[in-house]
Amino acid sequence: MSEKPEPDRNAPGHVSAAFRPENVAVLCTPQELESVVAAGPRGALALAGLAVTALLAIWFAFYFVIFLPRGAVG
Repeated sequence: MSEKPEPDRNAPGHVSAAFRPENVAVLCTPQELESVVAAGPRGALALAGLAVTALLAIWFAFYFVIFLPRGAVG
């Protein structure tokens, strides 16, 4: 762990967590990092797919429940 730096007179009385390297740097071996990156963004893709599926389901629900029962315009 790094030591807490001493703030100068013009600095605020606390040190941000973003100032500490262990909070912003990757602390793993290159092999561990490669295994994490190889897995890919599965969670982000799953969330995006779920959002698109929900959007399409809502659109089809409006289409079949509201638009079709009203019939043709004109």
